[in-house]
Amino acid sequence: MRILLAQPQEVPAIGASCTHHLLHRSSCRACVDVCPVQALTFVEGKVTLVHEHCLHCGDCLFACPREAIHGIAAPSRHYCGDALVAPLSFQPASTAELLIWHRLYHLRAVACDSDAHPGWVLAVARLNLVLQRWQEPLWRLLPPAATGVNVARRALFQARAASVHCASVPAGKRLLRQLYPQLSETIPVVDPQRCHLCGACARVCPESALRLTENFFEIESVRCTDCKNCQAVCPSQAITLEAGPRSEPLSQHVLFTVQCPTCQRAFASRESENGVCPLCRQHQHGMRRTCC
Repeated sequence: MRILLAQPQEVPAIGASCTHHLLHRSSCRACVDVCPVQALTFVEGKVTLVHEHCLHCGDCLFACPREAIHGIAAPSRHYCGDALVAPLSFQPASTAELLIWHRLYHLRAVACDSDAHPGWVLAVARLNLVLQRWQEPLWRLLPPAATGVNVARRALFQARAASVHCASVPAGKRLLRQLYPQLSETIPVVDPQRCHLCGACARVCPESALRLTENFFEIESVRCTDCKNCQAVCPSQAITLEAGPRSEPLSQHVLFTVQCPTCQRAFASRESENGVCPLCRQHQHGMRRTCC
């Protein structure tokens, strides 16, 4: 007698890479904003996932900038040719997921009954708004395909003959940025009047969209996944995140190493002339003078 032990299903949870676990002042709301049933909420400054309410729709997987959600798999979908076909999920795919289908599988349509699946009609409309701004081919709505997958056993051989495939796409904002590198979804903008060139934003950016070297301060917005880490750690609140999509070239600012006349320490500056360092500017009464 053979006994098969089924492995327990992993419970959906928020992993340690979530920005709210790493940074107390994080303002990221990506997963909370896209959850259709409010299974994701804020509790004491951290994101909590109530797995009893979770639909496993996968929308949060495609929205999370840090790939911090575990225990949920991207939904499997059926497609034939260049179209998604039945059976379609009750909860339609998010725009981010459809953009990955668009690029990886070159899909361009959804075959469905518009009256029976109004959510999918709206999903295609939202997708086309993005594709139009990105100058990509638009999607179409097709009548229900006769080649859709029938879940009855008698139709299994017909489904194979119709070349209907089943697959899921990898999730993540990082992948989305790699698939569409021509446009930036989020553009970090640094105010030079407030920025002290402390380098905190560059050290905390997981995608290296902000880089501080000895000679340059660089912003490569096509890498940005909108995790908002840079905003959370900036001590002078010099960073704003503008919404795209926009074709934004690499921003590169030349830096100089100068010596502060007050504390005699070297610091990075946008100006080649000697000036007081940011720390000395904040202190009053010459408390950082080395001669006192």
